[in-house]
Amino acid sequence: MPLNSDFDIGGLTIYECIKSKAGEYKDLTAIEYYGNKISYSALISNIDRCAAAMYLHGVRNGMHVAVILPNIPQAVFIFYACSKLGAVCDLIHPLSAVKELEDYIASVDPQIVFVYDEIPAGITCLSGNAKKVILVSPSEYLPRMARLALKVRSGVKTPSFIRFETFPEFFKEGTKPYALKEDEHPIASDECAMLYTGGTTGKAKGVLLSSTNFNKNAEAAIESCECLEKGDRFLSVLPIFHGFGLGVGIHTVLVYGGTSILLPVFKVKKFIQLISKYKPAVIAGVPAIFGAIVSGDSKDIDMSFVKLVISGGDRLPPDTQDAMNELLSRHGSKAVVRQGYGLTECLSGVSLMPPGCLEHNCIGRPYSNTDFKIIDPETGNEVPNGTNGEILISGPSVMIGYYNEKEENLNTLKMDGNGRVWLHTGDMGRIGDNGLLYFECRIKRMIITNGYNVYPGVLEDIIRRCHGVSDCAVIGVPDALRGEIVRAYIVFDKKAEQGGSFDEALKGVKKELGLTVSKFAMPRSFAVVEKIPRTKVGKADTDALLNLKNYP
Repeated sequence: MPLNSDFDIGGLTIYECIKSKAGEYKDLTAIEYYGNKISYSALISNIDRCAAAMYLHGVRNGMHVAVILPNIPQAVFIFYACSKLGAVCDLIHPLSAVKELEDYIASVDPQIVFVYDEIPAGITCLSGNAKKVILVSPSEYLPRMARLALKVRSGVKTPSFIRFETFPEFFKEGTKPYALKEDEHPIASDECAMLYTGGTTGKAKGVLLSSTNFNKNAEAAIESCECLEKGDRFLSVLPIFHGFGLGVGIHTVLVYGGTSILLPVFKVKKFIQLISKYKPAVIAGVPAIFGAIVSGDSKDIDMSFVKLVISGGDRLPPDTQDAMNELLSRHGSKAVVRQGYGLTECLSGVSLMPPGCLEHNCIGRPYSNTDFKIIDPETGNEVPNGTNGEILISGPSVMIGYYNEKEENLNTLKMDGNGRVWLHTGDMGRIGDNGLLYFECRIKRMIITNGYNVYPGVLEDIIRRCHGVSDCAVIGVPDALRGEIVRAYIVFDKKAEQGGSFDEALKGVKKELGLTVSKFAMPRSFAVVEKIPRTKVGKADTDALLNLKNYP
């Protein structure tokens, strides 16, 4: 869908972009938060006031501001206020471990830390490390009755020996006048945000992104979706500290004039009820969410208003894709799940399945002005269509670089002979003769055993189809003789248990694998576990899996 705009938003800061949209959409609802509707005009007023308060607290162009918050209106205000001042907004998971919070704050030395007031351990660790800490409550923008209910349910209190300024106290100062100096005005190519990678192994890296990254990604996403219209409601369950949640669930929605429905606390089991309650036109989630929807579906609710469903963040298992499509049809929606592909290093999605496509493992067509190529990870040579290799991306969504990671930047962002920068994703995939992209797995997830390549996703798809299996993960375990051996972790449904063990169900899994995969790809060990540990963005956590014990 072409944007209703007479100018290229790629040349604007994200603040300037949203300000222009506020003038265009005015009284339309930009954000809905438990029934509290904030119009586009009110949104920009709150952003401006937040920016004024931040400036008076010493925030200047190029400084960092840490945001340790869930999906609440204040987080949106702060994000765009940073852009108005030219500051870098660092978005951090509010449930990060104390040591992680300490490391994040120490590495960037933010001028202000905005922190969720219900994480006292995190607040305590910040007391001696941050210049300025502002406590932010999820209740501040709730309607009165909902605010009272939240207060009753929440038993968490800030430690009494700490006294930080609250967001309402901070916000009052936003009425004071201020003026940016000539050299303080930001430009579109400046760093405006830092998100952290959520890899399955290794430490998280800060990904620096510009306003151009956000705006160009939003334009291309709207064009690829082909169906978005102003007023369309978007259920924003993905967190704001996630590229998908921030880039699509917030910024893209505001660019097309939609309503972003914010939920600070999300419970997968209640997702169907949320859809019924908020009636969104657009639903986006990671595969784990759709798996839970399928397994928990029980009510015959109306979903005829749902016109777009997007899956991203990880590979969507074929059985989950088919079951979700059947569920949508059963509940009256004409939509089918459209899988996209992206990574934090290019903000969010950079490709999307075309409308009506039902192919498995397909991640669609590249966004406009974005190119993909597939190379042999060993030689670096481009491979022909149909051949698996490493996915490389070039386009306006590609990050500025990692924060203070010189070697990683050299390994990840490489310039070709024509002066074009390519992002080496570390993902395996191929391009079909139809021009569509197909995803296999992370290169780090690809298991090499006795010189053979084993793709964990293929094995996981087979295991998930077996009787009694509710979840699984397949990883490579270091082995002195073979390099790696294949190990499968399986979560069985309680119904699969017979005689006090899951032996019969496990025999069924092994039998099915024996019939469908090559001998070299067969798992050499199996572990029955209570659950699959996952990273903050829903991917199987390899390190945690290795430390699990068999269950029961």
